[in-house]
Amino acid sequence: MKKIINIIIGSLLIAVSFDVFFLSYEIVPNGIFGMAALLNYINGYDPALFVLIVNFSLIIIALLTLGPEKSKDYVWAGLLVPIFMFIINFFINYISFDNLEKIMVVIAGGFLTGLGYSLIYKVGHRVGGIDIIQDIFNIITDYKNKYISFVIEVIILILTLIIINLETMLYSLIVIYIIRYLSSKSKIGVSSTKTFFIITNKEAEVKKYILEELNHDLTEFNTKGGYSHNKSKILMVSINNNKYYELKQGILLIDPNAFISITDGYEVINDFSSIKQKLK
Repeated sequence: MKKIINIIIGSLLIAVSFDVFFLSYEIVPNGIFGMAALLNYINGYDPALFVLIVNFSLIIIALLTLGPEKSKDYVWAGLLVPIFMFIINFFINYISFDNLEKIMVVIAGGFLTGLGYSLIYKVGHRVGGIDIIQDIFNIITDYKNKYISFVIEVIILILTLIIINLETMLYSLIVIYIIRYLSSKSKIGVSSTKTFFIITNKEAEVKKYILEELNHDLTEFNTKGGYSHNKSKILMVSINNNKYYELKQGILLIDPNAFISITDGYEVINDFSSIKQKLK
């Protein structure tokens, strides 16, 4: 029940921020919502309809490429956000912030959107759009690129500069930074990766889950207890933040009594995917 509430509130915050703050003040946010704002500015195309069509199409593609188990993480927020955008649009004429400075609108919209993202991410779900594209790219290729969203946002900022003006582009840059910072910090910290150290009595099942379900490598260490002198193994996994919840919950489902220590990882150099690419 808590998961559903988080997704609904998070989706509502994202939709309110877009319709009330970003769209009304011609501010271009991140990802698919930035594309929707630009299209609306150019030809008046309905942003909610655009987001709904794109998210629905990407969910279908994810279903075919990632499978139903993974695709369900995108469905709730991916469809709820545009539905809320449709509903809020009917009341937008009754909401006005004429007395607010534009920078205050940018900060408020960025904060609410970042909070919405963090609520959704905390329960292991995704907002859709760029998240789906990133995961599909990582599955169908051996090279796992974490920077697709950054590239798309740079393209959106350049288009904002060309189509609208420099001032709007700078405001949009601030919004994107606030959203990224808050969604990441509220979720699990500001580092780009997390390193898991795992001791479990169900080592084979945990290893199979990491290698086959998450398609990720791990490292094993032979250890001995300082007090008991019992020999065991530690499994070490360095994984991107967006897989944090999935890995943690997966391990606990397999072995609720597993010992898990999680630390921040600010940079991973020559990870397994790049080594595997070189060995081919």
